[in-house]
Amino acid sequence: MAIFSKNASLFFFQKVNDLIFKLMVPLVVIALILGFANIFIDISSLFTRDITVAQAFPVVVTNILSMFIVIELFKSIVEYFEIKRLKLTTIMDVAIVFMLREIMIAVYAHKLSATEIGLLALTLLVIGITRTLTIVFTPYSENGATERLRRKFGLDKEEAP
Repeated sequence: MAIFSKNASLFFFQKVNDLIFKLMVPLVVIALILGFANIFIDISSLFTRDITVAQAFPVVVTNILSMFIVIELFKSIVEYFEIKRLKLTTIMDVAIVFMLREIMIAVYAHKLSATEIGLLALTLLVIGITRTLTIVFTPYSENGATERLRRKFGLDKEEAP
């Protein structure tokens, strides 16, 4: 015999899920503040130590690009609170920003071969196309391509998966 009914279990899961996401917001804000402070500490090290701009620049650029990833993740958390679901496009945005960060760091450090750059560009192209398709064929659009396909194949909204 189950301790919780299906509805009670779902309610409990949703409450715990909401609590976890609510606890993530202050952590992300703290991460943003610390990351922002870290950028200024790295810049100030140019003036206080014997470090050249060429030595400090990759560190500063890496920290700034990392901040963009944290900002994108924060956007996805805020979006979850607004619509109660994680949008695939937002997750793909984070993946694209993360890949671009890694590419920029590796290219600046001269660590990528032409083949690796080509493969990363192909991966970015696939993610970009997939992201575009998720916008075009969104299941939540009433007048989008998904609705036209449903009408074409005679599917009602209740019958569609």
